[in-house]
Amino acid sequence: SPRITESEVEAIASMRNIEEEVLRILSLNRQWVQKYPIIHALVRNPKAPVGVVLPLINRLTLRDLKNLSSDRGVPEVVRTSARKLYGQRKQS
Repeated sequence: SPRITESEVEAIASMRNIEEEVLRILSLNRQWVQKYPIIHALVRNPKAPVGVVLPLINRLTLRDLKNLSSDRGVPEVVRTSARKLYGQRKQS
C-alpha cells in the first residue's frame, strides 16, 4: 500500500511469524531499504532470506555487526559474514 508508514514497515520487517516473500518484497523497495531501522530489523529477522540479508550487512554499524555476529537467532551464514566484516572494519 502506498500509504504505509516507515514505522509500520519496520514493525513488519521485525515480525518473526511473517512469510519470507513479504520480507523479500520489503527489501526490493529502495525507499524503505534506505532507512537504517528497517535494514536493522530485516537483518536481525531469522525468517529473512539469506540472499536479502547478506547485501544489507555491509550497511550496518560496527556495534550492530558485533551484536549480530553473536546472535543465535539468525542463520549461521549471517553470523559468519557479520563476524568477518566486523574483523575487517575493526582492523581499519
